[in-house]
Amino acid sequence: MGDLQKSELQNGGRSLTKIVVVDKCPGCGSTDFRPTGPEAPPIQVVLDECEFLQPSYSVLECSECGLLYRSANLSDQELSDYYARVDFHKWVTPGYYPTEIAALKILRRLHKGARILDFGCSSGRLLSDLVGEYDCHGLEINVEAAARAAACGLKMLASDDLERSLPGSFDAITLMDVFEHLSEPTGLLKKLARLLKPGGLLIIVTGNGDSQVCRRDPAQFWYFRNVEHLSMFTRSYAEMLAVKIGATITCWEEVSHYKMTPLVWVRQYIQDFAYWQFRSRTAISRLVLQQIPVLKRAKHWPVAPALTVTCDHVVAVFSAGRQVIEQ
Repeated sequence: MGDLQKSELQNGGRSLTKIVVVDKCPGCGSTDFRPTGPEAPPIQVVLDECEFLQPSYSVLECSECGLLYRSANLSDQELSDYYARVDFHKWVTPGYYPTEIAALKILRRLHKGARILDFGCSSGRLLSDLVGEYDCHGLEINVEAAARAAACGLKMLASDDLERSLPGSFDAITLMDVFEHLSEPTGLLKKLARLLKPGGLLIIVTGNGDSQVCRRDPAQFWYFRNVEHLSMFTRSYAEMLAVKIGATITCWEEVSHYKMTPLVWVRQYIQDFAYWQFRSRTAISRLVLQQIPVLKRAKHWPVAPALTVTCDHVVAVFSAGRQVIEQ
């Protein structure tokens, strides 16, 4: 992440949050960036009576690799504490997300018995149905979630286990909604890529920083309004990463993370439309929306409402070359 400038917020004399100002691109280390828009307000999360306060931030676009990243974050220690306290059930839903369905289609093309690692596997939901047909492994820092994954049949690994793993240990490695949590993604992904066999697959599923709804104002995009999300994937960054790890991008599929009912779809789009009309101070906002009691509330919303029904995620697949193992 580069050199960091830190300060503390106080509440009744108790230190709550260390503000980490990011002065280098987390993806490539460049100090050359382009601002993408105005600053967004803080984000506050309380877990077990402990407050986590993401400070006000803007989203920067690296001029070298194209990664989108926040200008300020919680410290690594704060984030570790957050993950230890957070209830992993917030990410667990009945059935699969559309992103998971897309990833599973790719994994099921592997030969039976293929060795798969789900890095950041949470409760093991992605690989649980593949156990028995494939050699399924997981790594998860949340203790309760890791226990659930082990109960599903995944062979759980610790970080030290990966460090001791030989090059070419896996046929596929998946990162499902993990990339955005990484403070130094490129270094980790290079290490993971070394563990792939020639032709092995690195599957990254994450928010798509190139999506149209994100590009309107990335700092207000719902993905960056999660306290634990630090950066967003882009095609430009993916192409840089492919070179770094000696791989080829073989799939770039844009999908929606959530499967929504028509009613939710309509409501989200109406709220989104109203907010951006008021923000732009259009004639429609003054002459029409201002007269509708439910919609005129959007005039006072501090940030954009979550618009989660679009194809704002990407399933990116990298096929490892022999040079990955030989590095």
